Amino acid sequence: MQRIGEDTVLAGRYTLTRKLTDRGGNALWMATDGTLDRDVTATVFDASGPYAEAALDSARRAAGVEDHHFPRVLDVGSEDGTAYVITESLHGAESMTALLQFGTLPPEEVRRLIGEASGGLAAASVRGLHHLHLTPHDIVRSPDGSVSVLGLPTDAALSGADDLGSEQASRADTLALVRIVYAGLTGRWPGEGDVADLPTVERRVDGELPLPSELASGVPGDLDTLCRTALGDDQGPRTPGELARQLSPWSAERVHSDGVRPAAGTRSVGSRPSESRLPAARPGSRGAGAGTTGASTGRPGGATDDTQRHTARSTADDTMVGAVPGLDADETAMIPKAAIASARERTAVRPRDDRRDYDPSFEELEPPVPLLQGHFEPDKQSSRMALLFVAVMVIVAIALAAIGLHGIGSSGKAATTPSASAPSSSRSSSSPSATPSPTATVITPTAISAYGTGGGDYPGYAQLAIDGNQSTYWRSYHYATSSFGGLKSGVGLLLNLGGDRTVGSVKITTTGGPSTIQVFVTDEKDTVQGQTPVATLTGSGTQTAQANGAKGQYIIVWVTQLSQQPNGEYREKINEIQVTS
Repeated sequence: MQRIGEDTVLAGRYTLTRKLTDRGGNALWMATDGTLDRDVTATVFDASGPYAEAALDSARRAAGVEDHHFPRVLDVGSEDGTAYVITESLHGAESMTALLQFGTLPPEEVRRLIGEASGGLAAASVRGLHHLHLTPHDIVRSPDGSVSVLGLPTDAALSGADDLGSEQASRADTLALVRIVYAGLTGRWPGEGDVADLPTVERRVDGELPLPSELASGVPGDLDTLCRTALGDDQGPRTPGELARQLSPWSAERVHSDGVRPAAGTRSVGSRPSESRLPAARPGSRGAGAGTTGASTGRPGGATDDTQRHTARSTADDTMVGAVPGLDADETAMIPKAAIASARERTAVRPRDDRRDYDPSFEELEPPVPLLQGHFEPDKQSSRMALLFVAVMVIVAIALAAIGLHGIGSSGKAATTPSASAPSSSRSSSSPSATPSPTATVITPTAISAYGTGGGDYPGYAQLAIDGNQSTYWRSYHYATSSFGGLKSGVGLLLNLGGDRTVGSVKITTTGGPSTIQVFVTDEKDTVQGQTPVATLTGSGTQTAQANGAKGQYIIVWVTQLSQQPNGEYREKINEIQVTS
């Protein structure tokens, strides 16, 4: 293995800049991608190690997991005895360990963080990927509140623990997630091994773990029961999917200590300035601040009063999202409702007068429409009405068919009368308005690529937007809001026409709800700043941007407001782009 240090260049492209952690030959580095001029994260290890090949294979499989809870795997390879896995950098993200240095987290924020992480690990398990080394260092929260899980591509493989069966591996990840719930509620680690920068909980005299409610006030009953049954009784959820189902619903937004949603453009009390944030680091021989920056502060020692915690739960309930979609169909292991109800009653506290927290700018979300349950049996009157309706529709269809056949016969007779058609033809040919317009010519781009910050979103899918197949599409990443969660101003596609061309129109077909798309015809491809679009589209489906003869070598399709997809995600899907002269 070559000597690794600052300024080492991997694959002639990735320059290592700062080591985040080193765990016995498995080093995590910040690096710069010299080709695309962007920050990335590099996991570096000895290519001759006993588990190196398994780790590289695991990383390649992780690249196929399309879930926003995991940093994207950008590159995998080895050279000169050094193996590397390159992933996207999470700027400003903070690990739960870093957040816990300022006190315990609001219970509903713990529910949200672990619920999101569980949903991501459930998706990964479908591809046979498990983490097996989860600690609070691996659960990180970005400034926009999104949750990511670090270490999935390599941690299990490099430790040699990825030979567990699927059921055992899923149970191991589930128990680790529950331990992180415990740590988030109490500020103490309940596992057998130590976790850097977190104190280990002291067991009771009988050797049992104390319940979270014994160490902190205001712990919701269901979370208290979850920790008792999973960590003490070896019961409860068996897979991350089951855990996500049990934790749901959780807040759609970050939950602050006072339980009130922050206004747009503000940051929570106690958070450090965003310009000082650095990418989050995973566990290793470092302090909680290594590779992470400020966190939302709680009270010293991790205690908040009962009234605050109750308000956090009750207010968060107003913004809850529904059960996590797409989880395992066999997720049936649940804690008994009676036990949950008993625990809720035991830990319940009296609510305070929430009128003091009234915010006139806050807009309540409409509750979701409940799903229909049970079997519907129509009565006799409803059945008769339905049959009558069907009969009327059949009669109308027959009548329309008869009228259509009569019209066809009449047009046939009219065609055999030359005296009637000749004058009409003569008048038509002499009319200037009947002169046919020249047919528009389709311009086939010579190349297409993703466009935007860091090389754009999903560059490998760009070609699907001009393949002539409406069922395929290029898509953007998934973002927290239609305005990209405040992370960027837009994303898009760059079409190269092969030279200076006159463009008459650009037809764009999208999937999902309305979005805002700007169309530029230009010779300047470096940026859209300072340029004026030839057209702006604000609808959905198939839309045509009239370029009115604009000239240029490039067409930039620039999305400034994302579409909301049927599953609630904010991402753009462009099925087809057709350029005509």
